[in-house]
Amino acid sequence: MLKTRLSTGLLTGIGIAVATVGLFFAYLRMAYAFPINSDGASNALQAWDMFHGNPLLTGWTLSDVAFYPTELIQYAMIQVFTGPTVDQIHIAAAITYTMIVLLSAVLAKGRATGLQAWLRVGVTVAILLVPVPGTGYQTLLSSPNHTGSAVPLLLAWGAIDRMRDTKAKPVVVALLLAWGAWGDPLVTFVGAVPLALVCLVRAWRLPGSWRDRLLGTDFQLAVAAGVSVVLSHAATWGLKAIGGYHTPKPPIELSPWDEWFGRAHMTARMLGVLFGTHRPGWQSKWIQQGVSYLHLIGFLVALVAVVIVIVRTLRGTADRVDSIMAVAICCDIGAEIVSTLPVDLMAAREISPVLPMAAVLAGRIVGPRLTVRWRQGVLVAVLALLTLNLVAYAPPRAEPSEGQVVADWLAERNLTYGLGGYWVSNNITVTTHRKVTVAPVIGDVDRVIPMCWQSKTSMYDVSHDARFIVFEKDRPFYGTPAQAVKMWGAPKQRFDTGRYAVMVYDRNLLDGFPPPC
Repeated sequence: MLKTRLSTGLLTGIGIAVATVGLFFAYLRMAYAFPINSDGASNALQAWDMFHGNPLLTGWTLSDVAFYPTELIQYAMIQVFTGPTVDQIHIAAAITYTMIVLLSAVLAKGRATGLQAWLRVGVTVAILLVPVPGTGYQTLLSSPNHTGSAVPLLLAWGAIDRMRDTKAKPVVVALLLAWGAWGDPLVTFVGAVPLALVCLVRAWRLPGSWRDRLLGTDFQLAVAAGVSVVLSHAATWGLKAIGGYHTPKPPIELSPWDEWFGRAHMTARMLGVLFGTHRPGWQSKWIQQGVSYLHLIGFLVALVAVVIVIVRTLRGTADRVDSIMAVAICCDIGAEIVSTLPVDLMAAREISPVLPMAAVLAGRIVGPRLTVRWRQGVLVAVLALLTLNLVAYAPPRAEPSEGQVVADWLAERNLTYGLGGYWVSNNITVTTHRKVTVAPVIGDVDRVIPMCWQSKTSMYDVSHDARFIVFEKDRPFYGTPAQAVKMWGAPKQRFDTGRYAVMVYDRNLLDGFPPPC
C-alpha cells in the first residue's frame, strides 16, 4: 500500500512538473504576441540599477505602483541570465501567470482529497487556462501590472486556509499582505480591507464573551490586516527617508455618481476581457466563437459561485476564505466603478485579481457538485478543448518594442543618447540593449521638460550628450515637434515614419534643459 502511494505521488509530481513547464512556454508564446512598452522597460531598468550599485533606487521617481519588493526582485533574478532585455520582460510575465494558475489550483483544492480535489482543481484551471488573445494577452501577460499582485493575495488566502498554527497564521498573513501592498497599493483595497471586514463581522458573530472574541483567530486576522497596511506604508516612508526612490500619489478620487452607469458598463466589458468572453478577431471565427462559449460557461460558473458565497456570507454560514475572496472581488469591481481611475478596456489590469479569485471560488463551490458522471465528462471535455487550443494556436509574434522602427533607425546611425515622449523612451533603451538611451520627457505649454514618472534624475545630467528627441504625433501630451523648435530651433535632420518623428540636432539638448524632478 505504501509503495503504491509513493508511486502515485511520484507520478502526480512528475505530471504537475511537466504541466508547469508546458504552461510556462505556452504563456511565453502569448507574451511575445505584444511588444513591450515603456512601463515594463522602466521596471527592467530599475531592477538592473537596483542590483548594480543602487539598491534603494536613489534618484528614481517610479510610477504610483512601485513593484519594488515584488516584480523588481523577479526581474533582477531573471536578468542574471538575460540582462535588461525584451526577453526578460516576457519571461517574467509568463512566470507570473503560470504561478497564478498553480496557486489558484492549490487554493481551490484546499483540504480536499481524491476525486473532490481533482474536480475543484479542474474547474479552476478551466477558467484560467487560456487567456483571450488581444487585450487579454496584453492585460494578463504583459509588463508588470496589477495581475502579478494576485500572487501575494493567493499566498495570503492560502495561509489562512491551510495553516494549522493559529498563532503564526496572523503574522504570516500580515507579512504577505504588507509585502504585496508595498509593491502595489491595490493589495490594501483588495486584500487588507476585505480581510478586516469579513473577520471583524465573523468575530462579532461568535458566541461567548468579548474576551473570547478578541482572542479568536478572526479578530487576530483583522488586526493582521491593519498591521499589513501600517507595515507597507512604513516600508515606503522609511525607504524614502534614507534616500530611496519616490512614488507619486495614486490619482484616485470618487467619480461623479452620474458617471457610474457608464463606468459599470465598461467594467463589465473588462470582465469579458479577463474571463475570455471578449472576441478580438485574432483567430478563425468558428474557433473564436467556440472558445468564447467555453469561457462564457466558465464566467457564469464563477458568477454563480460568487453569488452563492455572498449569500452565505450574509447568513453567516460561509467559509472564512470564501467570504474574504467574495468581498475582495466586490471591493475591486466596486472601486473601479466609483473611482476616477481610467475606464477603458486597457484598465482591465486594475481588476485582474478578480479572475483568479473568482476561478478559485468556482472550484471550491461548484467543483464538489460535479459528482455525477456526465458532469465530470463535460468538465474533462472542456479542459481537453481548451488544452488543444492552448497547444495548437500560435499567436503571431509582435515587434520587440513599441517604436521599434525608431529604435532601429537610431541604432543604425549610432545616435546613442537623446530625449523622447514617455512611450518612446525607456522601451527604446531596453530594446536596443542600452546601446541607445532615451530619457522620458513630457510637454509643458511651449516646451518639453523632464518627466517625473519612471525616470532617474541622472538621465538629464548635462554630462550626457543628447543629440535627438523623439515624438509620437498622436500623443501631443508628451511633447510636440513645435515645442522642440521653440526650445532649440530647426533640427539638423528630421525623420518621420508613421506616427513617430525624430529630430536630430548638432548640439547637446541637455545643456540648459529644465531641471529634473
